[in-house]
Amino acid sequence: MSMNPSNRLRRWALVPAVLGLALVAAGCSDDNGNGGSGPTQTRAYNQVQRLGNPLVSEVLLSKRSHATHGASSPSDDATLIAGEALGFLTGPGSVANRDPGYAAVLGGALIPDMLIVQTDKDPATAGWLTWLNLAPFSNGYGGRKLTDDVVDLALLAVFGDPFGADPTHTTPSLTTDNVANDSQFLTAFPYVGVPN
Repeated sequence: MSMNPSNRLRRWALVPAVLGLALVAAGCSDDNGNGGSGPTQTRAYNQVQRLGNPLVSEVLLSKRSHATHGASSPSDDATLIAGEALGFLTGPGSVANRDPGYAAVLGGALIPDMLIVQTDKDPATAGWLTWLNLAPFSNGYGGRKLTDDVVDLALLAVFGDPFGADPTHTTPSLTTDNVANDSQFLTAFPYVGVPN
């Protein structure tokens, strides 16, 4: 039985298409050559930075301590950074020259350095340090809102008096970076504004 030459040409024209589909199907497989059982080797990663509360590392710690803070866990903060952070805040000769009682209140809010979120609270009370049960805070949700000017809030906490605990040792000129928000937030996810 002989085949029509035009049918033979059509069959040969299909060969590249079938081979192409087979390659695409193989490329889409989740089998990495190990029977589809996932990675065959365990990998370890090194944490190189950690930023919980704004400016803890950048303001309260010297540059030489940034790597230690960045690679450690919040559970190690009392041992590794509390002394240096409180030293920045307290007494004559310290940078901030704050009252030791105020430094203890602020240290209790910032160390361990992690962002606290209390999901059992009303999300409308979200905001930096709102989880504190101290005036002017309200035992709220915590976390951070996009609209929080966390640099100004952190500078206010270090050099101002948001707790009303140390009004005589403030440095009002250092409580703001004088930079306003210049981004328009989106009304849908991911909410952050477009880069500018």
